[in-house]
Amino acid sequence: MNAAKLQTENEEAMMDILRQNAQNWGIKILFAIIIIVFVFAFGVSGFNGNTDPVIAYVNDEPIPTQEFIKVYRETADSMRAQNPGLASEQLQSPEFKKAVLGQMVSQQLLEAEAAKLGISVSNTELSYSISKIPAFTNAEGKFDVKIYQNFLKSRQMSAATFENDIRNSHLIQKLQEYVTLPVKPTIAEARELFNTASEKIQIDYYYVSGADFLKQVKVDDKSVEEYYKANPDKFTIPARAVVNYIAFTPEELSIYEVVTPEEIESYYEAHKDSYAQEPQVKARHILIMVDENASDADVNKAEKKIKKILAKAEAGQDFAKLAKKYSEGPSAGKGGELGWFGKGSMVKPFEDAAFNLKKGEVSKPVRTKFGWHIIKIDDIRKEGQKDLDQVKEEIRSAIAEEKASDSITDKLDHAIDLIASGMKFDKVSDEIGIAIKNSEKATLQNLTRAFGMTESAAKTIIDLPAGSVSNMPIGIDNGYLIAEKVKDIPASVSPLKDVKEDIKNFLSQQQAMKIAQAKATVIMAQLIDAKTSASALKNIKKELRTSEPFGRNGFVPNLGMNPKLAEAAFAAKKDQWLSQVFELPGGFIVARLDERVPPKEEAWEAQKDMIMNALQQQRANEVFNAFLTELRTKAKVEIVRPDILNQ
Repeated sequence: MNAAKLQTENEEAMMDILRQNAQNWGIKILFAIIIIVFVFAFGVSGFNGNTDPVIAYVNDEPIPTQEFIKVYRETADSMRAQNPGLASEQLQSPEFKKAVLGQMVSQQLLEAEAAKLGISVSNTELSYSISKIPAFTNAEGKFDVKIYQNFLKSRQMSAATFENDIRNSHLIQKLQEYVTLPVKPTIAEARELFNTASEKIQIDYYYVSGADFLKQVKVDDKSVEEYYKANPDKFTIPARAVVNYIAFTPEELSIYEVVTPEEIESYYEAHKDSYAQEPQVKARHILIMVDENASDADVNKAEKKIKKILAKAEAGQDFAKLAKKYSEGPSAGKGGELGWFGKGSMVKPFEDAAFNLKKGEVSKPVRTKFGWHIIKIDDIRKEGQKDLDQVKEEIRSAIAEEKASDSITDKLDHAIDLIASGMKFDKVSDEIGIAIKNSEKATLQNLTRAFGMTESAAKTIIDLPAGSVSNMPIGIDNGYLIAEKVKDIPASVSPLKDVKEDIKNFLSQQQAMKIAQAKATVIMAQLIDAKTSASALKNIKKELRTSEPFGRNGFVPNLGMNPKLAEAAFAAKKDQWLSQVFELPGGFIVARLDERVPPKEEAWEAQKDMIMNALQQQRANEVFNAFLTELRTKAKVEIVRPDILNQ
């Protein structure tokens, strides 16, 4: 096997793991400045068997098996320390072990090439670099040999081993600097990169809403039935289990704890600084909905309606009753009540209006992206200290959970002992005084999402035979649970009668969107055609909107993420209509480039050095990676112990 193939098949697997689990993993074998060895908890049973002391040869130079095991442990432990959520199975996988070996092969090739080129690290350089490692400096910032020796002792590492690791790291850094020395990006290249990344544009657009065509759509029962039969997977209820469980968390057990008024008052006095209060208002509102992209006619119609309601409120009619009768918002059923909220909780126009009102006042109509509102302030809390009555329930919960935390271990151990003795699950619940809870839709996904447990822990519950109880505690967020599998429910398909309305609504929206797309496409064609463009523009002029400036990443303010729209708009000329329509939530738009917004000169001056450095690093990485790829291609790599990698 050659080194290039080893790199392709093995290191890509490692990179997949790294991309999925961390932006910055804990150890890079090639360029590490210092390797801190943690205690590796995965065991070494997979490394037993064949006792060949060499795992692989690189150009006839050996990589000792024990050295691989050491580096594998260091790498896995460092990654786990950096990423606590990383699954142990990934770090124990053959792909990860092969990737570690691939990195060791690369390191050996680079060290050999450095020696061939006469690159070395002197003892003076080594001593200086170690003296500058922050972990070995005292309070005055000076190197302390005792701290250094204690570091080595605590990790059972010899000075020679540690210093050899540092020497090799610096050797490879020197090689990298040597190989990438010719890389020198120009100011012009950096400026071009800055301009491309920082330039913004804004577009004019006309929005065609699918909702406008829903009344034209007719979906018959035959179409619904055909869709149902053609898409059974969309209506399949997955296999699931009915599970009883007892949760051992501070939150669950807190309801069984007694908290006295004296304890609450003492806690409040001790934590008064934690109960600073931002300004808050308690408000109601009445909303008349109108889309933010609606026509002027629709906006004016909604405004007239809200003004009529305002007149009734100003005449003394009960605001809550008016909200129940007229409001189109989700709070209508509660008389428009929104409860208490502070600044930053509501959209800006609504917030500004609410915080400028006095208690009992009703606002003038306020326009937001949801429609027209009138707001009434029921109460106001000024900035200051929350009093005890405001926070006593919060304090009660905190004290109860603290008390419950101390009892979790004892109650859990007692429950496990009772289960081991053969006691029925409901009797265990009675004995320990914690109620059983039930989940009728237990699946791997539901359990991991609801309890924060790992997939393997959820599988333990799902794989229980019906009628049996887990004999070991299962880790969940902030505690444990024990579970009883009541029964398994096989996968099934929802009856047509249960999903008929959902299908009809879906097909109606789908057809309405097709009509909207067709209308938008016709308008686009008219705007592009020189013969019809003037009249077509005149027809949509009143409803033409201009976006806020946006960049190449594809996020258009108020329209959402649409990279294809951004790409097409950046490629267009000023006032040029784009030659396709673009789908947005609920409809389609026809768009043209309105303006280009160049980056400001002061922004370039502020970022110039950073961009030059980033470009230098990018080019250097490209050159060095090409150099390393060539070394791998030419190398001869023989893996002697594949059993170690595949266990």
